[in-house]
Amino acid sequence: MKRVTVAVIVAALLAAQGVPAEEPAAPVDMAKRVEELKSLRWGMFICWSFSTFSGKEWTPGVADIGLFAARDVDTDQWARTAKEAGMGYILFLTKHHDGFCLWDTKTTDRKVTKAPLGRDVLAELRKSCEKHGLKLALYYSEGEFAEKQVKYHPGGRVTPQMKKDQLKELLTQYGPVEFIWFDTAVGDGGLSHKETLAWCKSLQPGCFIGFNHGDQTGCDLRIGEMGRPGPLSDRKAAGISSGKPADSYLLAEFTYPIVRKGTHWFYSKAIEDEATVPAEKLYEHYLGAVKHGNIFSLDVGPDQSGKLRARDIETLSKVGGMIRADAGDGKPATRSSSAAEPIRSYCIDFNWGSGGPNGFAKPGLKHDFLTEMVRLGRREGMKVMGYDCIGSNTRWGLEDPSLSYGAPSNPHIPYTDEYLAYLDLAIREAIKLTDMDGFMIDWVWRPTR
Repeated sequence: MKRVTVAVIVAALLAAQGVPAEEPAAPVDMAKRVEELKSLRWGMFICWSFSTFSGKEWTPGVADIGLFAARDVDTDQWARTAKEAGMGYILFLTKHHDGFCLWDTKTTDRKVTKAPLGRDVLAELRKSCEKHGLKLALYYSEGEFAEKQVKYHPGGRVTPQMKKDQLKELLTQYGPVEFIWFDTAVGDGGLSHKETLAWCKSLQPGCFIGFNHGDQTGCDLRIGEMGRPGPLSDRKAAGISSGKPADSYLLAEFTYPIVRKGTHWFYSKAIEDEATVPAEKLYEHYLGAVKHGNIFSLDVGPDQSGKLRARDIETLSKVGGMIRADAGDGKPATRSSSAAEPIRSYCIDFNWGSGGPNGFAKPGLKHDFLTEMVRLGRREGMKVMGYDCIGSNTRWGLEDPSLSYGAPSNPHIPYTDEYLAYLDLAIREAIKLTDMDGFMIDWVWRPTR
């Protein structure tokens, strides 16, 4: 009699009960995955937790999760800002060392859905990423502070099984995850890196795994905490991340916060408002990431209302404009006989605009579409100017022929005092209502009557 394996027996029993046997996961082409991640280039690292409210980078000893007092969150704003900055993904902090989970976990009540906000932030972010065409990656602190602990000590509440259960939730309930950024600052949660790596790969084989400290064996992602652009062979580019480099690395990531004061990774103090990394420096490191095939995770911490700072949005918008102005290959645009100079500003022509045809109408117009054009220009990192050929206002001639020169149906130059006073008022109004950067006028000479 032939030997029948246990797997065959189990499959037969399942089939008899109408339960399909689970098919083995298809092999993953990791070389293809490397290129997919490289193509993301840079992304937004969202750190939002207890430390946003405590004013400290680490916040141990929190018994009342009401410390996380947010009443609202705008994940659409996060994703929209990232997309406009030319980013390809969002790296989201799911749990910091304090053990507070930003998703609706079943493993603990120490979670955002039990806090005043009462919403699954990760679930909302996944939808926002899909809406704006972004990929999702996750940050996860392996260890936690012990309850009422006020000083650093590895261990805490987390157990090996709890860690596995949490990772299973994250890797099976929130769609594809590009990579997991594991933080080992307060221990590994009792589950070794070898075991953690194997567990994650069993759930999502194509998800890249990296640890900022400790055993790196088998890791395909080199984490670069406070790092910089550089090839995989440049260990210093990994910043303060430690651990013996692994031969298995396929890709290098680096990260640092846009705020270089106070709580660094979390925004919580007004003192940090003037400490933003300039757009030019961010663009320089973006170019470095593209050159070396890295991914650059820029930390941008939301405020206590769950929104990004206006200052950070403006800075990222500038970087996005710089990226769109380059040649599309991560190289700064340069003058040449075959390449046009990047557009840094544009004009709104009032001759055929809201006052057209040919010129402003009377002051008091609704400049709604002009405001939208200014917003779109700023999003592209441009200056936006108004423009009017003031010597050809046939509209004024038609409405007030007694106050203008020439035939109303032809371009003419109605430079009466009344017309000049009108132009002054109309231009001031347009600048005020649309927040344009300035105004250009043309055809300003006055002919002989």
